[in-house]
Amino acid sequence: MSGRYEQLGRQLRKVRTSLAKHDPRATSVALRRATHLAADLVLEQVEGDDAAAALGELVSRNVLDAALGDRVSALLAARDARDAELTDVDVTARGRDLDRLLRSLEHGASMPELSFAALDAVEVPPAESRASLTISGRHVVLAARGGEGMVFVDDRAIGAPFPMRATPTSKAEVTRDPSGTTSITWEAEGLALDLGSDFATVTARAAA
Repeated sequence: MSGRYEQLGRQLRKVRTSLAKHDPRATSVALRRATHLAADLVLEQVEGDDAAAALGELVSRNVLDAALGDRVSALLAARDARDAELTDVDVTARGRDLDRLLRSLEHGASMPELSFAALDAVEVPPAESRASLTISGRHVVLAARGGEGMVFVDDRAIGAPFPMRATPTSKAEVTRDPSGTTSITWEAEGLALDLGSDFATVTARAAA
């Protein structure tokens, strides 16, 4: 998977944090960069340089639904035009579509639409040890405290605590399933987390 996926996630995160800071210029710059990265990612999926045709093929493969494909096609077609000042509602709508596009390309299947709201600075949860990584522009933290593990997504606790003495120190392997599940595996420590497609549910299990 190319580095553009991670770059697009970072830019979409910047859009959300800029919205929270009420910084229209930073928001506009991040959204423009995200749109160009989205165009590059779409063109990576097929041979050719026509984004509209590439999106049509992705719809035919059921990676995107037709309505999303049409909206993203219009957005990419206008990516080099100078935008009038966008309202927060416009930015949110565009960001939500680009976020869904990113997750659908990552999983190779149409993903559900999720909220794309302004994001305040994330506070690191208090813990005896922690491991963190970014998944589709979301900050995912695995924290250990009191012999239990907890998972946080953008500073929000999800799932139930589970027994864990300390967080893994090995490199995590991330795999994505067409069902929408994202699995984070620390093979050396024998631990895996399965994140739901809504980033609101998680299951801890022994790594296979």
